[in-house]
Amino acid sequence: MKKQAMRRSRPATLYQEIANSLRARIMDGTYRSNDKLPSLAELVAEFGASAISVRRALRDLAYEDLIYGEQGRGVFVKPKGVIHRVFATDAQRSMGDEIQRAGFRPTIRELKFERIVADDEIAARLKIAAGHKIHCHQKLVQANDEPVSLHFLYFPSEVAPRLKPYLARFFVFPMLKRAGFRVHRTHFEFAAMALNNDYAALFQKPAGFPMGVLHFTPMNGRGSPIVSGTTIFRSDRFIFDLDVVHRNA
Repeated sequence: MKKQAMRRSRPATLYQEIANSLRARIMDGTYRSNDKLPSLAELVAEFGASAISVRRALRDLAYEDLIYGEQGRGVFVKPKGVIHRVFATDAQRSMGDEIQRAGFRPTIRELKFERIVADDEIAARLKIAAGHKIHCHQKLVQANDEPVSLHFLYFPSEVAPRLKPYLARFFVFPMLKRAGFRVHRTHFEFAAMALNNDYAALFQKPAGFPMGVLHFTPMNGRGSPIVSGTTIFRSDRFIFDLDVVHRNA
């Protein structure tokens, strides 16, 4: 029984390794949009795997919408529209505007609205004491019904009444404007992460899929945070543009 279980587990591990390797090549640009992947025979030889394992890996990548096959021609990298998120000094364009500009239909799906205890990181961003109770709003953003980003917005109770009417319908900066808040400055931090099991189902991607992370804190004229947020986004679907003005002395 133990030997049979081991023999069954090896092909599963191998096909996942093949899928991970091919996925990484697509993500880092080794294989670009519309590039033809190596043939089945070439992949079998490269990975020392059976044709069944290679086909299973290719099937998973097709389910992830990364590749497509053409009868008699082979397997190709599927082109994806890239959403350019532009950070201008006035922050007039929202993420929804950028998704629409890229040719997709943006939608917001509200996931959760709850009271939580601020951990050290969120408390520092909001400039409040750790352990203070705050509000957390979660929503999933889709482009043509495909999940592309997950948003967490954190804010203290005193601003909640002004934000509540707009949380489920608007992106952050248009929402703050409608709620009567004037943003003078926003601090951004970028990071990266691998998709974990908690969010894999939301994004319809396997755990380990490369993701980007954006932390942002809009501030008022006194330099006090209004809200703070975290966006987890598909690294293959977004490019962030930032223009920096250099002032010469």
